[in-house]
Amino acid sequence: MTAFVIGQRWLSESENGLGLGMVVGVDQRTVTLLFPAAEEQRVYAFASAPLIRVQFNPGDSVKHHQGWQLQVAEVHEQQGVLSYQGVRLDNGESAVLREMELDHKISFSKPQDRLFAAQIDRNEHFNLRYQALAHQQAQFQSPLRGLRGIRAGLIPHQLHIATEVGHRIAPRVLLADEVGLGKTIEAGMILQQQRFSGKAERVLIIVPESLQHQWLVEMLRRFNLPFSLFDEARSQDFDATNRESAVGDEVENPFDTEALVICSLDWLVQQPSRATQLGASQWDMLIVDEAHHLQWNESQPSAEYQLIETLAQQIPSVLLLTATPEQLGQESHFARLKLLDPERFYDYAAFIEEQQQYQPVADAVNTLLNHAVLSAVEQNSIADLLSEQDIEPLFKIINGEQSSTEQQTAARQELIRSLIDRHGTSRVLFRNTRQAVKGFPNRTLHQIKLALPKQYQNALKVWQMLGENVADDVLFYPEMLFQKLNPSAVWWDFDPRIEWLITFLKNHRAEKILLICQHANTAIQLEQILREKEGIRAAVFHEKMSIIERDKAAAYFAQHEDGAQILLSSTIGSEGRNFQFASNLVLFNLPTNPDLLEQCIGRLDRIGQQHDIQIYVPFFADSSQQLLAQWYHDGLNAFEETCPMGAAIFAQHKVRLQTFLTETTDSDDFAQFVKVTRQQREQLKYQLEQGRDRLLELNSNGGEQAQQLAADIANDDAATDLIQFSLNLFDIIGLEQEDLGEKSIVIQPTGHMLVPDFPGLKEDGSTVTFDRQLALAREELEFLTWDHPMIRNGIDLITAGDIGKSAVAVLVNKGLPAGTLLLELIYVVEVQAPPALQLNRFLPPTPIRLLLDNKGNDLAEQVAFAALQRQLKPMGKNIANKIVKMTRSAVEQGLQQGEKLIVAKAQRLIDEAKMSAEQQLNSEYQRLTALQAVNKNIRQDEVIALEQLQQQSLQQLQQATWRLDSLRLIVSNKE
Repeated sequence: MTAFVIGQRWLSESENGLGLGMVVGVDQRTVTLLFPAAEEQRVYAFASAPLIRVQFNPGDSVKHHQGWQLQVAEVHEQQGVLSYQGVRLDNGESAVLREMELDHKISFSKPQDRLFAAQIDRNEHFNLRYQALAHQQAQFQSPLRGLRGIRAGLIPHQLHIATEVGHRIAPRVLLADEVGLGKTIEAGMILQQQRFSGKAERVLIIVPESLQHQWLVEMLRRFNLPFSLFDEARSQDFDATNRESAVGDEVENPFDTEALVICSLDWLVQQPSRATQLGASQWDMLIVDEAHHLQWNESQPSAEYQLIETLAQQIPSVLLLTATPEQLGQESHFARLKLLDPERFYDYAAFIEEQQQYQPVADAVNTLLNHAVLSAVEQNSIADLLSEQDIEPLFKIINGEQSSTEQQTAARQELIRSLIDRHGTSRVLFRNTRQAVKGFPNRTLHQIKLALPKQYQNALKVWQMLGENVADDVLFYPEMLFQKLNPSAVWWDFDPRIEWLITFLKNHRAEKILLICQHANTAIQLEQILREKEGIRAAVFHEKMSIIERDKAAAYFAQHEDGAQILLSSTIGSEGRNFQFASNLVLFNLPTNPDLLEQCIGRLDRIGQQHDIQIYVPFFADSSQQLLAQWYHDGLNAFEETCPMGAAIFAQHKVRLQTFLTETTDSDDFAQFVKVTRQQREQLKYQLEQGRDRLLELNSNGGEQAQQLAADIANDDAATDLIQFSLNLFDIIGLEQEDLGEKSIVIQPTGHMLVPDFPGLKEDGSTVTFDRQLALAREELEFLTWDHPMIRNGIDLITAGDIGKSAVAVLVNKGLPAGTLLLELIYVVEVQAPPALQLNRFLPPTPIRLLLDNKGNDLAEQVAFAALQRQLKPMGKNIANKIVKMTRSAVEQGLQQGEKLIVAKAQRLIDEAKMSAEQQLNSEYQRLTALQAVNKNIRQDEVIALEQLQQQSLQQLQQATWRLDSLRLIVSNKE
């Protein structure tokens, strides 16, 4: 009979949730235990008490019920009750902790302690834990990590830029792709890479006020990054809180409260005190959109430029985004580069002179790309730039008639690679053009000329008689003027655009149509008209809706069956959202700025669009709408081609254009004005083409390597291991799953989950998909990949917790004697180091599996984990507890043998990681120092940082350790 003594601590095998029990009563046949944590009391018979004595050993850490912990040095027993002597971890003092003073909410972390304390997990939990460890290791070492989880198409040049820049230490670059090529996505992918590697935690995004919500939505929907929007109202609320809670003069900086912040440049300029607070906060990365608006000249830089310059001097990583080519403003281009590296770009005149020196090289690159013979002048230009290399052999191969085509191609590629490395700004500047990237659809304009209704003519006359100003809302939106003067009347009963739209929709019933108008009320009214008059299914999308409501509208529009035929959007529809599954665009109201026009068309005109874009522009004859459409089309050709010079031309002619639109007469003067605009556009287009830097475009494009990267991610998308693991994870955690079809499922929390909350899961559930194309079409769906927070945090939930740490199973195998014992041990080799060192790419937490028989032999290589798992059957908890008690001595011997066997295996893994780190980091360092000698854009601080990274990485890897993570006791049976 077990000797029970008052004051001893015991666990209930059958009710682990009761916590640590204390013997409070003993008689001849029963023992009474109090469980303070659960405020419960139990009485057990001696003969059948399901109890396990809790005893700790030297080296263990135990917790007092008052909260402090003791590192056990010695264990003493007096009259059957234990006391632990050691050192307190909170103050370092010697102390004694009596058994009865132990914390009532006990938790065993070591797998062997859990096994012996009857805290045995189900066999499937052990299996999930091992899979989670294996997947975690694979994802840390995957070259696709941080790239594949983005809700975006697999565009090679974007992936190339993200890889090239995202791996740098404190990257500082200018992203200058043409409109529609995805600068925002590139910036987000670089940011994601930096966050995954631990290099950037606090990120500041500064944008024009009109783009704040676009960035907020893009970061959340595409990258799962929950940025916070800061404006004056939010800051004032924080000021009020500070005044109420501040002690003395100490107040908290509002920008210190969030790690991911978006704010408006205009607001910061208007509120210098907020800019000061922003600068006082610590940031790892700064992203600035529309950087071409930062006006600069040598004598008087703008306030906007100076603000960004101050921040750029303080923040290590800086990404500037602009769609304006350098040929449209060399001074502005120099100013942007100066923000990135003021030491390198210190003098404008020197910069211009240096740029001119690269022109002959650019001409030579065109010759190389066209597979033509290099002239003597071109050879000299290349030789001057590559003076440290012997490139004569390459010239002979390229120009030699005896060389094979393969030899000439290889020589050209080698020469181009060398030129890219040394190119003037290729390390800090990335620019892709539509002409170089290809894959864009054609755009066709359909002008719908309609008669101006008498009702609108009368409204305009009345307005002029009242002496009111002729503003844009009168010129371009006569329906709004009519409604203002006639509140009880409706404009859609006579507006010919309505009849045209209904007829158009009837004639294109099988097609999706995006309509963009100026105001939310117009979109709402159009939906009502189409529904009531013709029963046409339409969705509305405008700024008065919440993000969730917009998601639902976009999803309704995206549905192939029973979805909306048309999406009626206010101009907010020109921000952020892409509807590439549609190819028909109706511009119910023309935007009054060519950049806004391009944004509207850009919702459909994207890489990956499978059909030509049909653009329909209804306008009234002899109106300002007609004149604006004519200027856009005949002057800028902005409907059928992208117009990168449109903003510059518009800024130059804005006042004169407004005069023509106000007079609304198609005069000879206006025709001449359109002609001048067209000539200016053609001249600028020619200059852009002549100034195309093919070397820069090659470096920005990524070539075959970028194509291969996109293919690798596509193959990863097609693999099924993520789906299998995720569904198993959700099932074991206890989430409810409902298959919706169309490759999507609903995941919802339940009341019987293993954990209180599942990370990333909404309270009312989430609808998810593993299909990239479906996720692109339906933005309300969560796109699950290995990089998604729900999956990454789900893996962390398993590997960092106690789920699956100890298990007992039955092995059904007729070839083994019944009762044969196997002990499966899972060790994890890991290094504890600062995240910014990125040591997980060399040595992530790596599971090493041992499978020991009763003689201590390791059978892991002969018996694979998956093969063994298929032969195992679960075991009831009561039987499992009895087997553990019976075999405890054998298990402890197996653990001792495992500690001996793991040493060599773990050390070999650590040595391989050190060798890999040394080779890779040394190669990176040598390449960077070699390039620094020939390319001024290699910053010295970057070289120093890489050298320090190399030293610290090797030091940390030297200190790598291993631990027993989980174990499984296996007992064989014949059936």
